[in-house]
Amino acid sequence: MTFPQPIGRVEVDQDDIISVTAPSARSLRLTGIGAGSATLSVYGVNGALMTETQVKVGRASSASAGTEEGRLTSADRVVAGEQVVAVDVQFAAISTSTLQALGFNFAKLSGDLQGAVVSPSTLNSFKFAPGGSSIDASAPIQNAFNLFLSSPNRGINAVLSALSSNGLSELLAQPTLLVRSGEQASFLAGGEIPVPVPQASAGSGSAISIQYKEFGVRLSVTPFVLSKDNIVLKIAPEVSELDYVNGVQLQGYVVPGLRRRSAETTVELGSGQSFVIAGLSYSSQSVTRDRTPLLGDIPVLGAFFRRQQNQKERQELVIVATPRLVGPVQAASMPPLPGASTDAVTSSAPTFGVVRR
Repeated sequence: MTFPQPIGRVEVDQDDIISVTAPSARSLRLTGIGAGSATLSVYGVNGALMTETQVKVGRASSASAGTEEGRLTSADRVVAGEQVVAVDVQFAAISTSTLQALGFNFAKLSGDLQGAVVSPSTLNSFKFAPGGSSIDASAPIQNAFNLFLSSPNRGINAVLSALSSNGLSELLAQPTLLVRSGEQASFLAGGEIPVPVPQASAGSGSAISIQYKEFGVRLSVTPFVLSKDNIVLKIAPEVSELDYVNGVQLQGYVVPGLRRRSAETTVELGSGQSFVIAGLSYSSQSVTRDRTPLLGDIPVLGAFFRRQQNQKERQELVIVATPRLVGPVQAASMPPLPGASTDAVTSSAPTFGVVRR
């Protein structure tokens, strides 16, 4: 039952007939717990009566755990407790990884004084000779944009490499969850890690048992079917990952910590409509610096003798959920499964004739 205004108070004149819960501030969910009739009165936050409905509970049908759940009827609505909702969920991880790298090679190989600055992992070979020195070096970063500067008259050669790259997005999972109205369904895309737990023992030592902790992307959904065009959906996404920086040492074992980001929200929408949840993000940054000893410490000019690489990674989880009302399908209406319509290959045994002489 949905209302145009927030609900302030609910009254039921008979006990043990119906139970009333409020999935949202403007909706109620009625469940039959016993046969009979009851009057439901709903008041607004200002105390005014919004509706007064006579609810009848018919013959109760047996449900799980030995409880009784009945069908509720009124003059203009039917609320059944066996509605099944299929929730189509899509998990997408949008990764914005930015890698910036700089490399610099410099060579002065003419005149009385010769010198060179070569980035790490780019020097192939070098040779000293009475007529002069020679250096064989590759570009500082092979897959980068390379800028060359040369002065043949002065014997100066310089190479500057610059690189910047970005990451892309990835679809992690696309499950479909089937759940009854009012019950909870969950999905986990991740794994479990073994965690050693010391156990008290009577001897001098202590025994260790293993407990498994889940991590990854978890989603819990609880739908409440109010009508065909009104489905209240409680959704609770959670992202957890291993954190070895904040781990602990336990008898020679490294037990990692768990970094968690979670949210919980409630939306109301119709069958087949979608909504998006975003904002569960994580970012990390690392900086690598290389420099030439002594030369890299010179003010201003020392910047030509340093190499710095900045790598920043940021991932954001985007969840798209679409609830749909579903029902049973007759066996005759089921489409054929893949491969079922393929003609069976039959083989017959060869026959041999008998020749009489």
